[in-house]
Amino acid sequence: MIKNSKIISVLTIKDSSKALDLAKCLYDCGIVNLDIRLRTSESRKAIEIITNSKYKFSIGVGTVLSIDDLNFVKSLGIKFAYSPVTDKNILEYSKQINFNFIPGVTDINDIKNALDYDCKFLKYYPAEKSGGVVNLDCLIKKSKLKNLKFIAMGGINSNNIIPYLNHSNIIGVGLSWIADETLVESSNWVEINKRAKLLLNL
Repeated sequence: MIKNSKIISVLTIKDSSKALDLAKCLYDCGIVNLDIRLRTSESRKAIEIITNSKYKFSIGVGTVLSIDDLNFVKSLGIKFAYSPVTDKNILEYSKQINFNFIPGVTDINDIKNALDYDCKFLKYYPAEKSGGVVNLDCLIKKSKLKNLKFIAMGGINSNNIIPYLNHSNIIGVGLSWIADETLVESSNWVEINKRAKLLLNL
């Protein structure tokens, strides 16, 4: 699911005409894990463009908030999707269709609900606002399950990423910082390249 490194570039794409150039930039930098958010009117088109491109990414789709969103993701052959919350309707449906849905968790009740629906991975979100790895360790201890696997997202950048990269329960770390919206909108591929390489060399 997560390939080559723990780094996941989280993307919000407002202009789908930039999707291919963005994909090329990230791929050439060595970024192969993407979380493309369903947050804009152009998101679905951008996801289709990148999914059907020659670049071999491991793509997850984020901000999945409805069954329709989940059906869209599955229709493209994408293998997993993220949500910022733990929604029982989506959890139930994802279990019915045997889809790898990764719900957002911030407390022990969220974790228990996700595990009730056989989720294999959990999205620790918003990571920094929730208390970072210190709080995550508390949640793992409360759950009494030492082997829980998380993808951490929310407020993570080059200055605070190291504890997440070093955490044994975290299999992926998502950052919008690599290719934030302003950099994509201005086609600043040079800065995106710089940020990607900085993180990959940590």
